[in-house]
Amino acid sequence: MILLERRMRSTPPTTSPAPVLPHPTEARPDSRDDDAIEVLLGCMPSLAGNTKILVVDDPAGRLEDELGGRGALATPWRRVATGKRKATAWPAPGPYAAATLRMPRSKEVLDFALEAIAAQLEPGAPVWIYGANDEGIKSVGKRLEARWEAVVTVEARKHCRVWEARRPAAWPNPRDLASFARTETLPLPWGALEHVVYPGVFAKGGLDEATALLLEALPEPEPTAHVLDFACGPGTIAAALKLRQPGLSLQLLDADALAVTAARANLPGTLVACGDSWGALPAYQRYDLIVSNPPIHQGKARDYTVITRLVEGAPARLLPKGCLVLVVQAQVPAAALLNEHFDLVELIAEDGRFKVWRAGRLRDRYPTVSDPAEDEAVVPRRQGRRAAEREAAKLAARGRPKPTRR
Repeated sequence: MILLERRMRSTPPTTSPAPVLPHPTEARPDSRDDDAIEVLLGCMPSLAGNTKILVVDDPAGRLEDELGGRGALATPWRRVATGKRKATAWPAPGPYAAATLRMPRSKEVLDFALEAIAAQLEPGAPVWIYGANDEGIKSVGKRLEARWEAVVTVEARKHCRVWEARRPAAWPNPRDLASFARTETLPLPWGALEHVVYPGVFAKGGLDEATALLLEALPEPEPTAHVLDFACGPGTIAAALKLRQPGLSLQLLDADALAVTAARANLPGTLVACGDSWGALPAYQRYDLIVSNPPIHQGKARDYTVITRLVEGAPARLLPKGCLVLVVQAQVPAAALLNEHFDLVELIAEDGRFKVWRAGRLRDRYPTVSDPAEDEAVVPRRQGRRAAEREAAKLAARGRPKPTRR
């Protein structure tokens, strides 16, 4: 656990524009998916009409559509939900005559996916694993040779590679989803937390430094507060808060179906929604506290989609006096994004690598009353610099903290 003296300060006003997060649609271009799919389609043999093929980890659905256009009956298995495309922790039952697999981000996830695929394939059926060289695709052959037959590279171009392997007639010790669950013990100041995890969940199910810093900086919630853990992973933050304050009303959200499965095991009876944005949650629900350690990468590429959706949607989901608390890497310009949507933004902890931000609304902290002088405590959004400085001086004279200008 990281111990850090908590620092409370409002983000300082500046005369020069702060760096801003790109809009999700302006994420850094990444051609790996398109290139890898093009190479795969160029080397796949012709499939007989109505061939049942399992398409694994095709986020945009392009490969699924291409194979459907060739007459195949493509069934997707997505571990991560994107938009209206739903995710599941385990593929739909087969048998399938073939399968494709987009190169996963880790060897642990690769082994998990291959076991799940083998459980659904017909004996002798092929699987094609495709991806970019800098994603580790070159080393896949050695892992395939341990369990699969006829392992061969069928194409290598455009900095991508396609492997083909066939399922043996006998598959000893087949596995199901439950066999991949394991339990980790997380030491916390409020006690030990027994935690169920699955392959590929964030931080391998352990307590990472960023989450530890967030938990250390969080003030103790009210005993019956409504709390949302956004991008929850296996539910580490929510479970830690529940251990600290058992009466909390919790809800969780994550796009990874396997992380959602783990979170549901760790917090039985709690609503854990699978989706990549607010639409997966009950529209009527509001929260006293929203907490998050949002991912800022999609594969190898930096991607601010999750944090942007979180901050844009949070104000409408907060109860009066509610707040958003999130932790990000120190280089992420989160303050600029937070100031676009909140008028009270505070840095409450940092350790050189990560920063913990709290965002709320001044009107909740300083509600207006009948005295006109008190009404001036809230700085209008479009107020000029000199006027804002005058209002700050008034607040300082009254012993109140200076609000952040927007």
